[in-house]
Parts: sequence; structure tokens; C-alpha cells
Amino acid sequence: MDETGTPLKTFRRVPVSKGDIMLGDRVYAAPPGVAHVHGSGGDVIVRLNRQALPLFDSSRQRIDLAAMMKTLKGHTPAEFSSWVKDPEGGWIRGRIVALRQSAEVTRWTREQMLRRARRDQEKVSELSLELAEYFILWTSLRKVRAAEILELYRLRWQIELVFKRMKSILGLGHLPKKDPLSAQAWLEGKLFVGLLIERMVDAASSFFPWGYPVETATQPLAGD
Repeated sequence: MDETGTPLKTFRRVPVSKGDIMLGDRVYAAPPGVAHVHGSGGDVIVRLNRQALPLFDSSRQRIDLAAMMKTLKGHTPAEFSSWVKDPEGGWIRGRIVALRQSAEVTRWTREQMLRRARRDQEKVSELSLELAEYFILWTSLRKVRAAEILELYRLRWQIELVFKRMKSILGLGHLPKKDPLSAQAWLEGKLFVGLLIERMVDAASSFFPWGYPVETATQPLAGD
């Protein structure tokens, strides 16, 4: 929270123009931020935080997420109509977009939840462990296919991963300067090095010793 009581991570801190699509993780999934974007003519795609962003059906009854997720078939994305209550009054219509995660990701997610609970001396609810099997988004976009919503969120994570690498490798998460000009120069230098690293990684991933790609079907090696 800042001095006005506004959360540090909220869409309310971001200028929104008509037609903008705002993407955010669970911390951004809250009615005030969603209402801010919607009221400005934009749309949101957020990772669902079921406690901070209550969802309701057409009868304005709280949605039973566990029962809804059990209707998913295999690893095919599904979507469900839902509504968010605007803190200023009225309702914001949107969709739940969900799919079942892989067994490996589900196991990792549950391990992370239990590890955090032990650290904070808390208990993980059975419902939280059950819903860890699913990847759930909420979006106010009405005419975009579920698979495209998931792809947009996946692309957001590519940016997130770049910043994670910059923080861990280049120390970008800590600003050692106080003078505005020095801080700007320091940040620009770090970003320039980060861009060079990304360019080198990209070049290495598409490097061919002979100078061009060869599109051929995989052939068995001699002796196979």
C-alpha cells in the first residue's frame, strides 16, 4: 500500500485507453482494478485469484469453481460465462477460461503451496489443493477464442521471464543510485546489456554451422 492506501500492484495505477488489453497475474485480479480498466473502455486478462476476485453466475450466485472444473475434458481449454461485481455498482460480464494442467505442473504447484504454508505456519485448504490441478484465467474479452486468450497470457510470461533473468543475472532488481540522472544511466546500461544477451541467446538457438536451416524429415541413424 502507498500513503493513500492504494495497493502497489493494481491496474488502477495504469493509464488505460479504449481498446487496451491489460494482462496481469493473480495480484491484479481484484474488482477495483478490473472496474478501472472496464470503465476506461479496456479489457483484462488475469490469472484468477478466487478469494480476491469473487465470480458470480447469471443469477448473481457465487460460482462453485471446483464443480465447474470437474466438467473439463482432457487438456482441452473450456470457457464459462461469469460476472464480477463492480465496487461502484453494477456488474462486469466476462469469461472463465480454464484447462487442466499437466501432472508435472500440478505436482510442482502443490509443492510450492505446501512449502509457502510451512514457511508462514499456515494450512493449505483442500479446495486450494484440488484447484491446483487447473490453470484458470478470467477475462472481460467477449469475442476472442479461449485458446487465443491462453496464448496472450503465455506471451506475457515470456516478458516476465526476461525480467526474471535480468534480475538474477544482471542485478536489475536493485537500484544502487539515488541521483535521477545516475539512476537513468545505470538502468539504460543494464537494459542495453540485457538486450545484447537476449540477442546472443536468440542467435545461438538458430545457429547452423553451414549457415542456413535444412528442412528435412528426421532419418534413423545407421545401426538403429
